[in-house]
Amino acid sequence: MKMLTRSLLIASALAMTSAMPAMAKTFVYCSEASPEGFDPSPYTAGGTFDASAHPVYNRLTEFKKGTTEVEPGLAEKWDVSKDGLEYTFHLRKGVKWHSNDKFTPSREFNADDVIFSYNRQGDAKNPWNQYIAGITYEYYNSMEMPSLIKEIVKVDDYTVKFVLTRPEAPFL
Repeated sequence: MKMLTRSLLIASALAMTSAMPAMAKTFVYCSEASPEGFDPSPYTAGGTFDASAHPVYNRLTEFKKGTTEVEPGLAEKWDVSKDGLEYTFHLRKGVKWHSNDKFTPSREFNADDVIFSYNRQGDAKNPWNQYIAGITYEYYNSMEMPSLIKEIVKVDDYTVKFVLTRPEAPFL
């Protein structure tokens, strides 16, 4: 019986090893719940946010894994004015959008994309603000972004400046 069990274990291990190359081309994500969607901005549920915000989207800044230390993301560096009212982000160059057989990007990520991402949440007149009926952008609003962000300025293609109405350290 022990010999049969050992043989089955070895056969199973060999079978799994031969399946590895096929598995390398497949993305498998396990979550505690089904995501409501893959755009994190209109949702606050942990399962949705965990399935979309981190594996799918990059942010201007990131937290160093396991800490609250802020490190570069899509912004390679940033400057904060002495009064804390202006945050200037210097964007990484050469960042490509994903592509597949149904979508071929025509340009690189730039300041226009940052401005679009914020405006679609904060400007009710933006055509993408209500691309799903009833979106409330609960997180964006609960962080008081509409009253915090006075203006977003495109300095150049790879620099964007946020002008705030008040100093707000968590903005970064």
